Amino acid sequence: MGFNTPDHDTMAKLRDEAETNHKAYWAENGNGYQPTGKFFPGFEAGWADACAALSSGNDIPGDVAGWAKQRAQETGHSSEDDWEWEHGFKSGAEAAKQAGSN
Repeated sequence: MGFNTPDHDTMAKLRDEAETNHKAYWAENGNGYQPTGKFFPGFEAGWADACAALSSGNDIPGDVAGWAKQRAQETGHSSEDDWEWEHGFKSGAEAAKQAGSN
């Protein structure tokens, strides 16, 4: 199975869909919780990291949650309320893998 790096428009479409779903979930289930806006940049970071790994012939780690936490710490998103960035990162990495797999 190969990997073709998806274009920016594909990333933007999938990112926007994921962010809309994220906000809708919290609007329905969050008891007043308002997303912080960290999901969007997390998604883009996860997408970029996954595309870099996959296009060089590697796979993304099996423990995407652990990878997201590691990358959050490395990029200054390691406070307790940065879970939303990590969630975005995981979504972005998984979306990139799915979008580019053939």
